[in-house]
Amino acid sequence: MQTGEAYNTLGLKTNASPDEIRRAYRALVKKYHPDKNQSPEAKDYFLLIQEAYDLLCNPSAEKINTHSQKDKETASAYAQDRASYEQYREQARAQRAKKKAAEEAYKIEFLRNLKTSWKGWWHRSAAFVGLLLFVVLWLDFFLPEKTQQIFPEKYANKTYQSTDGHAIQLFFSTDGRHYWISDYFSQELGTALSLHSKETHWLRQVKNIEIQEGHYLRTVPVHFTFYWAQIWVSLLFLVPFISWFWASADIMFVAGSYFSRLLVSPIILYFLCTENRWLHLLSFGTL
Repeated sequence: MQTGEAYNTLGLKTNASPDEIRRAYRALVKKYHPDKNQSPEAKDYFLLIQEAYDLLCNPSAEKINTHSQKDKETASAYAQDRASYEQYREQARAQRAKKKAAEEAYKIEFLRNLKTSWKGWWHRSAAFVGLLLFVVLWLDFFLPEKTQQIFPEKYANKTYQSTDGHAIQLFFSTDGRHYWISDYFSQELGTALSLHSKETHWLRQVKNIEIQEGHYLRTVPVHFTFYWAQIWVSLLFLVPFISWFWASADIMFVAGSYFSRLLVSPIILYFLCTENRWLHLLSFGTL
């Protein structure tokens, strides 16, 4: 109840004095007190009279009531905002969970197709061949070397730069192989009494070349061969096997699969097809 309504309830003007308020209140109480007035409206009106008198005798009550009402409205608005926020969060959680489930289902399906399709067969084949070559390369590294006599067929006139700064030239032997050796030693091939290649036992990879000039025997390193990068090559061949059997079903497996199929597999093929390594592999170095 506002102050103006309180004056109207007591039948007073807004400038009424405290004595006038008390006299009006006593008169109305005598008239509408439930013990003296049995009409249904009397009780309700009596409560209004009491509220109006309390308000006019205690003006701060209006402020208290107003503040209380505002507090209630603020609390109600906060509760509504909180409920809306919780509802929004719940919807956001549900959407994130749905999106995550869809991504997980897509990833599982993608990985399943990657393993069961022709791409998986390709990767699996590279894994087993790479593992075989890894074992063979390390066995070949420790097996006794072989010596093979070679005969030069032709020479290249152009000189190139090796990774270690040496000037190198290419010459071809009569058995169809070629060798990169230092430019200084290539000039002596035509006068050499004999040439021999030092090779690994199984894959017949050339380690170096021996040049015999009279009583002198020189050992000449061969450049640009798989043998001199054998450790790194063997580790590279092991990548498909590791990514197939030990990589978890995530982006690491996907990256490992692409790396194995598109990079390691061509290197494996090139390694086997050059210098008849596939034939030496199958014949255990006898051919």
